[in-house]
Amino acid sequence: MSVINYVPVIVRYIIVSLMAAMFTHGWLSPEHNAILGENLDIIVSAIVGLLTVLYALVKRPSAKAMEVAKEIDAQIPTKQDVVIKTPGNAPDIIVVAPGQK
Repeated sequence: MSVINYVPVIVRYIIVSLMAAMFTHGWLSPEHNAILGENLDIIVSAIVGLLTVLYALVKRPSAKAMEVAKEIDAQIPTKQDVVIKTPGNAPDIIVVAPGQK
């Protein structure tokens, strides 16, 4: 499993640790701490959602890669399957033509 799968749990622990530090230093009142604790799932969901969007924006394919993909796609007949050979024992990547199974 990848660390990516544990992002919600990691974010939860970071938030709880920050809340505990803020509470012990007197920066959060018991009432604020209780409210934040009750809404922790919503806070974690919002942060993980923002992290997902940021990751998608940073790791998206480059414009150059998209142009190359468009050029290659234009050269492949629409009714033809595409097989991408992978090195070693990894299974080949097969892209089935639209309308076929």
